[in-house]
Amino acid sequence: MTDESRRPRAHTVGIPRRPRDGGEELLVERYTRDGPFYRPIGGGIEFGEHSHEAVVREFREETGYAVEPRAFLGVSENVFTFDGTSGHEVSLVYEVAFLADEPYESEIITVTKESDGSTREATWHTPAELRAYGEPCYPEGLFDLLGGADRITTP
Repeated sequence: MTDESRRPRAHTVGIPRRPRDGGEELLVERYTRDGPFYRPIGGGIEFGEHSHEAVVREFREETGYAVEPRAFLGVSENVFTFDGTSGHEVSLVYEVAFLADEPYESEIITVTKESDGSTREATWHTPAELRAYGEPCYPEGLFDLLGGADRITTP
């Protein structure tokens, strides 16, 4: 019998973009366990749920804001260790847009993880800022997907 925790996890993340003077900004969370890193908002895909539906659900659950997928940017596969535990994620990456103006006007958006009720802050950064911080940004290959991927409209 296979240990469920040892299977790759299907995961989806969404990247809202906010135009600003000095460049386009992306909304990301900053984590500090196991060393600081940045990650877009997202989470696991539930059985029977399409990845574009999952990213909409995750944003609603974690931020309280509705989004719509604008483009599928690609897939990133990561094998990693976090908090002393090995993991393997296959992340489907989407560009998303908030349906309300308020999140674009907010500098900080509170993100609440449904699994444990913990909260973090998501903030806006240009890709150049994220690179300059010297802290990793996951999923791996995110910047390549943001800059070089063909835009594929979602259903």
